[in-house]
Amino acid sequence: MSADLDPRWDWVEITTVGYGTEYLRGACRHLTPTEVRSTVTDELLAYLCPDCDAQLPA
Repeated sequence: MSADLDPRWDWVEITTVGYGTEYLRGACRHLTPTEVRSTVTDELLAYLCPDCDAQLPA
């Protein structure tokens, strides 16, 4: 796998006729989730992935 690919994503290696090896961006790895907290109780409600906007469980 090429070293210049973004580490935040899984990369799928494909081979195309005439072009050689290419990579397609796969699923997000959720490397930097941020906390989502209640403004009233400060309870941890969930995590949010800023790369793909996925909501993750607390």
